[in-house]
Amino acid sequence: MQMLAAAYRTHGTDVLLNPPKVTSEYRVKLARWAEKTGASYTEVAAKFGYVGIQQIMAWRKIYRQKGPNGLLSITKGRKPSMDNKKRLKKKNIRKKASKTTDQQRIKELEDENQELRIKLEASKLLASMKQ
Repeated sequence: MQMLAAAYRTHGTDVLLNPPKVTSEYRVKLARWAEKTGASYTEVAAKFGYVGIQQIMAWRKIYRQKGPNGLLSITKGRKPSMDNKKRLKKKNIRKKASKTTDQQRIKELEDENQELRIKLEASKLLASMKQ
């Protein structure tokens, strides 16, 4: 809460409604300043208008361990749980299953069609016998 208040005092409502865009350079600048000055998270929030404590902690740790290049290599989002080979294999299995179900459906419709033809012929034959 103190971080939000500090960011609000320095940057106004804009920081709450439109938080800063986080880029690689922004992360490096923030972590470098925080490490150089030994600033608290509240001070970081006041200076940069960014209030994500967990992110700031992670960025500072990466900056200490790997330097600026470590922060530049961070990609957005989480890593995919499957690699491309597994993903393609799973997709192909789904396609095959879909084809199988389509083929089964066609077979069912053909059988139903044949049954209806037989019933139609039988009803025509019965109607002609009654006359």
